[in-house]
Amino acid sequence: MVKILKTLAIFCLCSFCFGSEILQNLSLEEKVGQLLMVQFHGEASNEEARALIQDTKVGGIIYYNWSNTLDSPEQVRALSKGLQELAKANLNPIPLLIATDQEGGVVARLSKGFTQFPGNRAIGQSGDSRLAEAAAFAMGQELLAVGVNMNLAPVVDVNSNSRNPVIGIRSFGEHPELVADLGQSALKGYKDAQVIATLKHFPGYGDVEVDPHEDLPIIRKTKEELEQMELLPFTRLSPSAEVIMTAHILVPALDTENCSTLSEKTLTYLKEIIGFQGVIIADSLVMAGVVKKCRTVDEAAILALKAGCDILILGGKLLVGEYSGFELTVADVQRIHGAIVDAVKSGRVSETRVNQAVQKILDLKRRYIVPDRRDVQLSQTVNTMGHRAIAQKIASLALKITRNEHSPVEPFHEKKIAIFAPRLLSDTIDQTSLFKIGKKTNFYFFNGLAPSNTEVDIAKQNAKDADVLFVCSCNAWRNPLQATFIQSLMDTGKPVVLLVTRDPLDASLFPAAHLIFSTFSPSVPSIQAICDALIKEGMKSYAF
Repeated sequence: MVKILKTLAIFCLCSFCFGSEILQNLSLEEKVGQLLMVQFHGEASNEEARALIQDTKVGGIIYYNWSNTLDSPEQVRALSKGLQELAKANLNPIPLLIATDQEGGVVARLSKGFTQFPGNRAIGQSGDSRLAEAAAFAMGQELLAVGVNMNLAPVVDVNSNSRNPVIGIRSFGEHPELVADLGQSALKGYKDAQVIATLKHFPGYGDVEVDPHEDLPIIRKTKEELEQMELLPFTRLSPSAEVIMTAHILVPALDTENCSTLSEKTLTYLKEIIGFQGVIIADSLVMAGVVKKCRTVDEAAILALKAGCDILILGGKLLVGEYSGFELTVADVQRIHGAIVDAVKSGRVSETRVNQAVQKILDLKRRYIVPDRRDVQLSQTVNTMGHRAIAQKIASLALKITRNEHSPVEPFHEKKIAIFAPRLLSDTIDQTSLFKIGKKTNFYFFNGLAPSNTEVDIAKQNAKDADVLFVCSCNAWRNPLQATFIQSLMDTGKPVVLLVTRDPLDASLFPAAHLIFSTFSPSVPSIQAICDALIKEGMKSYAF
């Protein structure tokens, strides 16, 4: 009776349960629910969401563009409020962690109506830790304004391998000290914005040549080498971090058999050697790198929990292979939930391990989630002039310009220009003043990352009518067909301006380009930085 009265008293103090005794009041099924961060389909709270939040009692929701639209700040805020209302109606009303991947640059789920920030590599190129903090604070403000209380960022992998297929410009750079310094600034920015930040991906994808969405990467380094490179940012930042995300990667120096997400040895190293006492979150358990090992997501979830992961992400899609496009349904999540409950009841997973994880999650929610937070004016918080100015400053400082000394020099504004780019950049380019560069400027967008044979013929015809060719590369180093297409435009003999919108490695593929702009981010501010550079005093004399 005393326990019931205490619970009622806690409930009366606020609309959500945050009392210290709440863990004791949860059933095993509710505890397991708190461990799960899931996706659902819908741009508003709906039956799928209700089943997950009220029937399965999940503790977190992760947003994706393909499943939740995310087409305006107003829509996202209404979605978040609706989901929290569902959680509030539970017998034990515990607020939801609502998370998304808002790294900036190539990974930014919230883009429509939100400030578009260049990614980490652009910040690294700027060399300004104050900008790292300012960008994180601004992104955190925008997230919180629409009810997203957790960001799956910043990335602190050290991109020591220039041919890295999964990190690249998502990293601050190739030097661990720089990554640690800028990561520290980003953590401060998010904390000041009252948004939960997530360091990822432990122990580090920076030196891999396999994408974990496709297969299991392996890093064959000694522990000493790891401590000097991959592990250094996590070691430096763990005292300031609330959450660290695991990588689906095999690191024999830490565990010869299990990938890090499923490795008790690796996560014990994180907790006992590095000293991290916060929440450990498993990256999406539908990624091929982990599913191939476990064969089922159910088994991956059980093994990750046993190893030491506190939150299990059951969201995202398989990107390649026979089951490309596969994502978990509500029924799948409920089955996995049941499998974990059964594993605890059978003794395969101890309830003590579950209690440890749930207590960490509840403590995290208590520190960061303010029940019934008053809405802010979106126009004064999201995509503000001040936030856009920060983004533009990062992009401008990051821009690298390489000139071919033997190029002819005539002003661009007197020339007919043809611009060639993958269609995925069309919306970005449309929001810049790139179309104003020439006397006449025509755009040619091709589907995919490389044009088809028919598209190549059309592109070459368009090139004939132009004086200067602007060509956007988008990781041509990974796409031979794209590289061949760009080279064919170089071979026309027309002056070529290369806009490197992703990994800087592309610049080395086309050294004969008359002018190369490396942006380190395919964002609106980064393309606009090129436009601004071209119209600055003195720049026209370097044009063709």
